[in-house]
Amino acid sequence: MTVPLRPTPMDLTMHDMAQVYPTISQTIGVILHLEGTTPTLSELRAYVGSHLKDQPRLTHYLHGPGLKARWHHDPAPDLNHRVREQHLPSGDQHLDTALTGLVAHPLPAEGPLWDIWLLAGYAPGGYAICLRAHHSTQDGMGLLSTLTALFGTAPAPTTHPALRAGAAAYLSTVRGMLTASAINNAWNDTELSLTGHRDINWADVPTQRLRQAATARGGDTNDGFLAVLSGALRTWAAQSWPRGADRPLPAITMVNLRRTEDHDRPGNFFTFAPAPLPCHEPTAEGRLDHVIAATRTTKDPARHKAMRSVMDLVPARAFHALATRLTTPDRATISTSYLAIHRPLRYKQDPVTRLQPFTWLPRHQPASIVACSYNGTTSICFVTDAALPGLNQLPRLFHDAVGDLPRSDDDPQAGSRAERLPHAGVTLPVPAAACDTAVVIDFDFIKGILVHQGNLPAESITRQATQEEAGIDSLAVTELSMILEERLGVVITENELAKPTTMDDLVSLVAQRTASSPDRESPQEQGVHPQTERPHAVPEA
Repeated sequence: MTVPLRPTPMDLTMHDMAQVYPTISQTIGVILHLEGTTPTLSELRAYVGSHLKDQPRLTHYLHGPGLKARWHHDPAPDLNHRVREQHLPSGDQHLDTALTGLVAHPLPAEGPLWDIWLLAGYAPGGYAICLRAHHSTQDGMGLLSTLTALFGTAPAPTTHPALRAGAAAYLSTVRGMLTASAINNAWNDTELSLTGHRDINWADVPTQRLRQAATARGGDTNDGFLAVLSGALRTWAAQSWPRGADRPLPAITMVNLRRTEDHDRPGNFFTFAPAPLPCHEPTAEGRLDHVIAATRTTKDPARHKAMRSVMDLVPARAFHALATRLTTPDRATISTSYLAIHRPLRYKQDPVTRLQPFTWLPRHQPASIVACSYNGTTSICFVTDAALPGLNQLPRLFHDAVGDLPRSDDDPQAGSRAERLPHAGVTLPVPAAACDTAVVIDFDFIKGILVHQGNLPAESITRQATQEEAGIDSLAVTELSMILEERLGVVITENELAKPTTMDDLVSLVAQRTASSPDRESPQEQGVHPQTERPHAVPEA
């Protein structure tokens, strides 16, 4: 278990804000929908208890006044107060009501700030588990790591080569932080001020719709999400918020800064970067292009290095002052975050079929929106200020804006009702050639994976195409790495797969590694390998 270091400036800022504004909940979390027989509460408590020794995020909490707080350790938190249950009447509407109530329900008042709720009775053959935590102890990526440790296999951290950030990267990082907290006057309407009363709603959309549209233009799923959000807000502003109509709306996106050594540490290892939403653009294609251009710098490894160095070096008081600027009405922005899990989750043998994230709404902010992709569906949580007219209709407007995204010519679900429905269950990897011990690793094999499992457009994947030209983004690389391991028992990391320049080079790498792998399994022996999993949760970006 990693002993936490001193709290980060973000940890202390969140902790101080929670003390100064105790009525503003900082609870974040995720809801797991499972198929199977509901476990007993005692079984679930024993299960969670068996993981405590390996999970510092569940045994540590900040204690002390404001920016002077330090980490405290409770190796055996009382699970009678942290693992609880609700028996609900039959019907999904009762689950929805319970979930909305849990988002606002206080966390345990003492010790580590987290709990787990077992929700049952609303449907035969199914139940839900809700994991909640205080943002001062777990950020979005930390929460997903806790989730995969409890209900999957805790992923081992991926090591990244040491990078050097030049002066330009540091200057751009500081400029971005100042830009994000600049006066924008988008939300400070004197006749309709933000009240802090919040509405919470969800929308589910097929991940491939977001991903295909964005990768075809050089972006990724997060870019598709932000472009669709821009379209939804464009419609809303035209109908209900004239001061935001036909202008970019100020927004920030959360960027994960965790290093290998931070993998299991409690606290916050992220920063915010400006990501203005191009709501002034009349076309979905134009909004995609604007978003892709705006987020490109936040994906630069050198920029990440500079961001982390700035976070480590800036004194807590200075960071607190900068973050506090964001909570003034004339500097308010929309907060966005995106995460993804690519491996199946389960409680014992019961599969998790769907995830719903939820987040908090900072002081004087109009909206906080988080998206999480899992099992072919991206679930988006919208937390909005109830004072803004019609903003609680964003889920419906988001669905409409998804329909405006450009489609590839070979999209088999174009215009069909099927594309709007979530997957019925977890899609587990299918062994290649189940009765044939010979698997030919060639161009068609790799292309087939990228098209059918990675949802990339077939026409862009040619032998001499670069990875960028083929639409291969970080999610596609992760998907390919996962499938090669699970189908062939060959471990090729995402970093290794990202190095080849052309598709032919990529195929050669996979073929060589497959041929030289001493541990390669026959298809009859293939399956999920819990002990060798690597991280497949995409950082906020």
